Amino acid sequence: MNAKLGRIILAAVVLPLLICALSFDAYAGGNDDADFDVKSSSGTNVEGDVAYAYIQVTNNGDDFGGYVRLILGNGNHYDAIVYETYAAIASGTTENITLGIPVPEGINLEDYEATVKILDKQGKELYSARQKKLFSINASQQLGILTNSSSGLDYIEKAFNGTLGGYYYYGNNNYNDQWDCLYMMPAELNDGYTLKQMSFLVIDDFDLSTLKAEQIEAIEEWTRLGGVLVIGTGSNLDQCFDVFDDDFITAELANKYTYSNFSYYSNTGYINVADLDLGKGNYNAICYGELYKKVIGRGAIVLSTFALSDPDVNASYFGEDLYTNLMSVKNSAGNGSGNSRTLSSYDLQRDYGVMQGRSSFSPTILRILILVYVVLVGPGVYLLLKKLDKREKIWLAIPALSLLFVLLVFLFSRGFDMRSKQFTTVRVANGDGKAEETDYIFGFSADRKDWNITLNDDAYAAGPIFYENSYSYNAAEDHYLYRASNNTAGSQLFYSPKAGFDSAFFKTKTDNSVSGVMSAQIELDNSKIVGTLTNDTDYDFDYVLLVCYGYYDIIENVESGENLTINSKSRQRYSDEGTIEDLARKLYNYQDYEEAKLHMALYFAAHELSDQGSFAVGVCKNGNKVIKGGVSEESFLCVYGVK
Repeated sequence: MNAKLGRIILAAVVLPLLICALSFDAYAGGNDDADFDVKSSSGTNVEGDVAYAYIQVTNNGDDFGGYVRLILGNGNHYDAIVYETYAAIASGTTENITLGIPVPEGINLEDYEATVKILDKQGKELYSARQKKLFSINASQQLGILTNSSSGLDYIEKAFNGTLGGYYYYGNNNYNDQWDCLYMMPAELNDGYTLKQMSFLVIDDFDLSTLKAEQIEAIEEWTRLGGVLVIGTGSNLDQCFDVFDDDFITAELANKYTYSNFSYYSNTGYINVADLDLGKGNYNAICYGELYKKVIGRGAIVLSTFALSDPDVNASYFGEDLYTNLMSVKNSAGNGSGNSRTLSSYDLQRDYGVMQGRSSFSPTILRILILVYVVLVGPGVYLLLKKLDKREKIWLAIPALSLLFVLLVFLFSRGFDMRSKQFTTVRVANGDGKAEETDYIFGFSADRKDWNITLNDDAYAAGPIFYENSYSYNAAEDHYLYRASNNTAGSQLFYSPKAGFDSAFFKTKTDNSVSGVMSAQIELDNSKIVGTLTNDTDYDFDYVLLVCYGYYDIIENVESGENLTINSKSRQRYSDEGTIEDLARKLYNYQDYEEAKLHMALYFAAHELSDQGSFAVGVCKNGNKVIKGGVSEESFLCVYGVK
């Protein structure tokens, strides 16, 4: 009997364990790595401030519905950022997954580890593999040359690759650079991909009037997006100036003369030099005054005062000086009017404080209440009861008075609502009626519960503004500070607070939904901004910020449908977007809180436009919410126009 009972007990213990083991084996065998074949792209896949991860998933198992997850981090799971999207992949088929990532401020994606995971709907991991090189921002660098005589410019290629061997050996200081030189044919300018690969485009002694209008526009757009266009003053220089837009190149060729003075770059001392009228002060002299630079958008135009292909140019001197100066231009031309600022957690905390404004609650009233309470509860109550000969009632008077003051403090402190999450959003939209929008989302909560917010629009890229390298309070596996998910509920953002009263900051990219057009045709005239501004949108703007190559002005109350002639009287210097941030803080310190909020919203729009040398952006309070679910949200809309 005892033996039989022992076998029953053993069976009762072992059978469930065996079932669990078989279930686990079935799960692992049906969903192991062999069920999925995952490939990720490499190459140049970062466009502006959005990076794209291209992941190809082949399903060798049963029909699948779940999540493809990308994890970027430094090796610690609690420091990672998670981006994921829902995918349905039928058995035996292959799906190409694209994940858009707003590049966090101040990081190089090439330095971060990437892991791709596949999870089912319940979050169970079915596949995981580390990707050695998911993002490659500078996989190769191209130097394009457009000329009628390639032999006259071969020294430039040698200078870029460090093989020129001049007396001053400036070329190719960075031995990791790999410059591929392409002597372009005009037909290749029709290929937007070929031109997009270029870091520099050199044009010398080439008749640009033979090109089509769309090819000229492609060169202008490429330059504004970050390319450096180098133009030599060959015999066809007049045609260069004639074909480009006036706002693109404002220089004129006055005459040519023989350069009889000593020049570093002349073998004989007599070479043809263009006497350029550079026009309106938009050009800065570099390289001993022989080269002139104009920053335009994210790129720059460099003009030479002589023909680059002139046989009298001393290549061993000039080629390496040209390389050094062009690399400097490439590194510094990225924003058109100064060095762009990198947002940090500390910056965003302070800026969000300004955008929250000041509560209607007055701390002075609280101090008075506390002082009165101390006086009344102490000697006041005692003296009053003594006078009434009711000192035995003190045990009732003090609790009653305490309750009264607690009620008063509660009523006066209702301006501080710590019971729900609070959000401030700034939408920055291109006023051309078709381009993308950027949403800055600032969130705050008093408790430590995980956040989950759903966006109104379908964002094609969403994530945190900056990468926070800090310890998560919950170090459990797969518990991350930030997660951006595109799922059946829409685009969602998740955050795990590190402590109470924590803040988080997100950025999203969506398709433009702004109606109408905002446009600005502005330029500098003796450090004043002149031109026209058209607000053909449906919005009345409280303020419009005008920025033009190092100067700015702010116009009040620009209504919908209004066309303005700009003739700014101010000469206010604009170093970078921090100029507007400082102005917003001053307004906050002056207790002009509503104006401070509007100007701080302009600051984030200016930060988004830091790669543009000239723009106009209007701001207004906006009733269109960015977040679903009835959360507390104060929203601002900024609409901009650029040339």
